[in-house]
Amino acid sequence: MPQREDNQAMPPISFETYRVLIPSIVGLVLASTTINIVVQQAHRTTGAATFNGTSMVIAALMCGCLFLATLMVKRFTKRFVSVFVLASTHIAALCCLALALLSAQGTQIAFELSVILQTGVALGSTFLKFYWLRKLRGTSAQAAVIVVFCALALSEFVTFVLSFSSEVVWYTAGMLLSYAQFTAVRASRVLGAAGDPFPAVSESYFGTNEDRFSNRSFLAVAALGIWCISIPMGMGMGFSAGDAIYMSTVPRFMVLLFVVGVSLQWIRFGLASRMRAITTSIWVVMQIFIALGAIFFAVWPKTVSIGAAFVMSSSLILNAFVWYLTIAFISFGWRDPFYYCSAAWIAKTILVIAGMRVDAVITRLIPDNTPVIISIMSLFVLIAAQVVFTRLLASPTERAERQQAAAPVTEEDIRRIPLMGVLAIAPQEQAPMVQQTPDVHIATSVMEMGQRFGLTGREVEVLTLYALGHTQARVSEELQLSPNTVHTHIKRIYDKTDLHSRQEILDYIAEYGSPKR
Repeated sequence: MPQREDNQAMPPISFETYRVLIPSIVGLVLASTTINIVVQQAHRTTGAATFNGTSMVIAALMCGCLFLATLMVKRFTKRFVSVFVLASTHIAALCCLALALLSAQGTQIAFELSVILQTGVALGSTFLKFYWLRKLRGTSAQAAVIVVFCALALSEFVTFVLSFSSEVVWYTAGMLLSYAQFTAVRASRVLGAAGDPFPAVSESYFGTNEDRFSNRSFLAVAALGIWCISIPMGMGMGFSAGDAIYMSTVPRFMVLLFVVGVSLQWIRFGLASRMRAITTSIWVVMQIFIALGAIFFAVWPKTVSIGAAFVMSSSLILNAFVWYLTIAFISFGWRDPFYYCSAAWIAKTILVIAGMRVDAVITRLIPDNTPVIISIMSLFVLIAAQVVFTRLLASPTERAERQQAAAPVTEEDIRRIPLMGVLAIAPQEQAPMVQQTPDVHIATSVMEMGQRFGLTGREVEVLTLYALGHTQARVSEELQLSPNTVHTHIKRIYDKTDLHSRQEILDYIAEYGSPKR
């Protein structure tokens, strides 16, 4: 019987196959570049944002409202998402336009007004990034790697070029880039979902199965790893007194070279389906960059921009990895995608800025603070490494633990599997062979069929709803997939299982499915 593998073979490289990924890449590039040039001064400094991070902190707090909303709403509707994108685009673009007009007049912009406008740019552009990550739900790990690292490299290249321009150019470019989002959105709707030609398989993300993406402890471990490495990044970007470090042409070019080089390497891994690299080596690369930055800080403390180039490169690579991690949880987690997007971005943003503030506090207490800061940076990097390599990447899966213990699958277990809440939906038709707990019995049996026939995670979701009696239209609505996508998944399920109707699936479950308890 066919078995699911950790690595999926990528389709042959052709424009026709990979063009479905282009809108997501372009959308992420547009949103990231807007933040880079407007809020982060085109990376001419290492500051997480202007005004000591004030605008980004306010944006993070406002983004917290979206996070709280995800705790109360099971899944946002397509209409809400459409309005969300429209509003975010206009907010970012109009704030950029206002900054451009005020800057062109040559007058000093009031502090409060500048903070409000830059907060609007940060918030609108960040929400647009959330939208594009949401669009990648159900996309394979290999395709996700290609998207996030292409977006990272292109965004950094555009930022580097624009860094030699004036503020008026930055703000004008930010407005144009924001409104260009409409073109990318239209293109994505024409080309369809990236998960259609590149369906997700949970094992290719971190070598684990779907159960763990619905496990709160696994989510907490992933978040803890990001937290622990974000703090030393902030400390390095604010070395040694907590202020942003000016980046001349040479360190800026170093950042570009490092980021593009690393991105090309991981794009190559994605095309070659070498997914183990993204789960292990990427953390090693980030830690090496931080370590090299600390070495340059210690050896050449008067030329801190060189050391800062290494730390800033690590921070940018972490951005791409956070996107990748978010796509994994969006694809298999049990909450709305905005939950994972907002939680990851808020945590990283706040903690990077907090790391810079740690430097400021240490400077007040210990004037000659270079050894102290480097030691604290090293401690947090060590903790991050221990958390990631011992918990996030190496711990056994819950399903394996259940199988080893031969424990029965309970209704609570079933409700925690990443089927997008399908078991909470009342079946439209009562399956004739089910007498007791039909939802639990069918879901358990479908999971077994997934293993037996090599179904992808998305196919298991679709098959569960379909076996529960839902029409293809209802499956499309609940999983937020297009009707054509649902039809394609059902066709693939038929091909893999050699079953050709809902009744044949139910008959198979009745004869070979998990016994009712």
